[in-house]
Amino acid sequence: MLYFLLLIIAMIVYGAMRYPEQFGGYVLRLTHTFESTLYGFTPHYKKVDGIKYFYLQNSAQRKMHKTETNVASKTSKPTLLLLHGFSAEHTVWLRCAKTLAKHYHVILLDLPGHGVTGYDASADYSIPAQTKRLAGFVNALGLTKGMGKVHIAGNSMGGFIAAQFALDYPELTASIICVDPAGIIPPQPSTLQQLALKGRNPFFMDSPEQFDAFFALTMAKPPYFPNSVKQFKAHEYVKNKAQLEHIYHDFFNLEHMLDDKLASITCPILMLWGGLDDIIHISCAKVWQDKTKAVSIIWEDLGHMPMLEAPRQTADEIIRFIG
Repeated sequence: MLYFLLLIIAMIVYGAMRYPEQFGGYVLRLTHTFESTLYGFTPHYKKVDGIKYFYLQNSAQRKMHKTETNVASKTSKPTLLLLHGFSAEHTVWLRCAKTLAKHYHVILLDLPGHGVTGYDASADYSIPAQTKRLAGFVNALGLTKGMGKVHIAGNSMGGFIAAQFALDYPELTASIICVDPAGIIPPQPSTLQQLALKGRNPFFMDSPEQFDAFFALTMAKPPYFPNSVKQFKAHEYVKNKAQLEHIYHDFFNLEHMLDDKLASITCPILMLWGGLDDIIHISCAKVWQDKTKAVSIIWEDLGHMPMLEAPRQTADEIIRFIG
């Protein structure tokens, strides 16, 4: 028995050393599967208008409790839909969702073009198109039945989509939580935008060696990632460069920006922002707040992805806002 155990360990070590990026992908998938199961989430697929969506969700029902008549009953939780940013996937919300799941029916979605939901070279990935697809997904799952409307939290591009959803589908929107959202022309350019203006968009990589510089821009306080996982992600970015360029050029369209539309959002808005955001400059926060009267919280020590950098802190503010 000891021999076989040592053999397995030796094989794992050999695999990690010989094929670090493949091993990193295995570690990442295993970790996400373990965490999602531990937090009470189950994987699902739903085909809507030709797109096979992948998402995680927890139970929509609260725990059994006694009513005033001493009869056990169940009540539905409000639905909270979590949207990731450009080039990311649902897993960026997973640790934050651990806390949120105690209070809400939480859905972590891979947006079209991303993650397991996948990419279609013929698709339109503009914000209006993605927002229309999201409404189709919400209606197909019947998420507004019973509770009436959904709460939507989105990071970066996901925040852009959440805001557009609130504009286009106010009858479906209970509130939106915009975490370092894209969607307006920044008063001051971020580090990433300065590089992009020089023709060096860090999202588009020709070699894995470019990943570390990009990763440093995404978070001020990143959680620990093994080097093998970083190598896996680096190779993914290189492999998917053409896809990312397509999606980026569709969604980053000045004609679709929200600068002149923000004031028309009627639902409650919570805006969370990391003061050290190198992807979207913190100067955007004042524009959002002035035009929407959003509840605004700025964390001076965090970067572009607070839900990964400070998951419990982010979840607590969302819970305080929604109730």
